[in-house]
Amino acid sequence: MVAVPPDRHKLIAASALFAKRLLFLIGKGGVGKTTIAAALALASSKQGKKTLLIEFDGNTRAAHMLGLPPLDESTDVLRQVSPTLSVLSTTGQAALEEYLRLIIPVGRLLRVVTESRLYQYFVAAAPGLKELLTMGKVWYEERQRDPETQQPRWDILIVDMPATGHSLQYLRMPRAARDTFGAGMVQRESERILTLFRDPEKTVVNLVTIPEELPVSETQETYRQLTEDLDLPLGVLFINRVHHCPLPPARLASAQINTKASLADRRLAEQVLASAQAEAALVEAQAPYLQQLQQLSLPTVQVPFCFAEQFGLSEVAHIAQIIAVSLGEKTGEKGEKGKKRRREAATAQPSDLGGKMAAGTERHSRKNLRQP
Repeated sequence: MVAVPPDRHKLIAASALFAKRLLFLIGKGGVGKTTIAAALALASSKQGKKTLLIEFDGNTRAAHMLGLPPLDESTDVLRQVSPTLSVLSTTGQAALEEYLRLIIPVGRLLRVVTESRLYQYFVAAAPGLKELLTMGKVWYEERQRDPETQQPRWDILIVDMPATGHSLQYLRMPRAARDTFGAGMVQRESERILTLFRDPEKTVVNLVTIPEELPVSETQETYRQLTEDLDLPLGVLFINRVHHCPLPPARLASAQINTKASLADRRLAEQVLASAQAEAALVEAQAPYLQQLQQLSLPTVQVPFCFAEQFGLSEVAHIAQIIAVSLGEKTGEKGEKGKKRRREAATAQPSDLGGKMAAGTERHSRKNLRQP
């Protein structure tokens, strides 16, 4: 597939990503998009930016990764992770009910409307209503201002979109509504949303993928639709779960274990060598897909495969540090210690991410480790 490069004014340098106000993340289901969204939000908040992470369709996985407890059935609840990081899980229905609260301030009357059978049927049947209202909620949050200072409430909004197919429906809906409806409120509001989404000074759409056949193919098609059909500004391509091996396969194949070593040491060496050979094979398998992704003319950030038995806030924080270094952002540490940590993050190998799986090789066999 030949990539069609987008307009130059719509390409950004990776280092400029955190200068934008609205970051969408889209990708095939299962590629770690939510993990990258959570890590981006954490990295942004550590720069002192007031960051809002938005999840769609009642999804709360990113919130859970950031250490927040599960939600009950209610959604559209703003929850604080830290003084500079908040998470919002929203749905189209929640966005509609929030809009109705603005125009129907009487709570009792509002309940009568939202609990009526006609209202429930309308919400379920109206095509594209959920997508349009959810995107309207994103627009509304970007416009929020502090009542005292009149400064933006959020410095940056990071939107964890659904899987690719549904994400494109969300992104198409403002333009479809603008072109479908005649002059009036719906057309006017849709135009406002579309203006924000197409503003390359404020907004970028970022792709998340992994170097495997189906995700790469879907990423190429998504890139085509974003550039040729939707004409939206593009940001960074995040390539997740990239394997690394410092030694070539030929050298590993010729490696020999010291026969004079103790039995325990030989067994450990055999396991380490087998793991290294398996890692080298994975590097070779990913290489052609990484080459295909280079054709997309996007700045890329490669996120190493993270070996961890449990995946939570500490792992997200480590990935956030890797992303911050890749984007040229400061990590918050100064002096020689900060320089050392940044060098380690930039060159981190999978074994580094899993807590230095050295002496624990026998306890943590590869089949028992998982990647989110």
